[in-house]
Amino acid sequence: MKKNEIIELNGQEYTLELNRETLAQIDQLCNIEKSLGIINRNFYEYLDDKELSDDFDPTKLVDLDDEKIQEEINLKEQTMHKLIERSFYLWLYPNHKLTITQVKELLKSYYEDEEKAEWLGNKVIECLNKCKEIRDTYLEEQKNLKALANNKKN
Repeated sequence: MKKNEIIELNGQEYTLELNRETLAQIDQLCNIEKSLGIINRNFYEYLDDKELSDDFDPTKLVDLDDEKIQEEINLKEQTMHKLIERSFYLWLYPNHKLTITQVKELLKSYYEDEEKAEWLGNKVIECLNKCKEIRDTYLEEQKNLKALANNKKN
């Protein structure tokens, strides 16, 4: 089972092939859970469940300097770019046979405009969710077929 999603990038229409196989491939190339963890994590560790003692020094609570913040921002951007580029590469390849270099070039202008970058990030999340729905539907159908086969045996 698959769904095709038609999108416009840089004035040209492209067909993204969304299916359970591409979800597995993206996960294999990007580790989706780990990538989203990096993208969504905070700049500091939560200590809300830590018991405070009398010798606790609140002035040392948050150790954030501009360099650490910039490093974290860079890591988040690199992780997001990799997830976006590899996802689009795998979704575009079946219909357009674009190389990863061509996909990166195609998406480059979207990173330079904050509104376009946000749209691109949201589109990836939307398409990943569609792939997940396809996978979940497939798994449910397989489960139902097995149950039906077992009922016919009995």
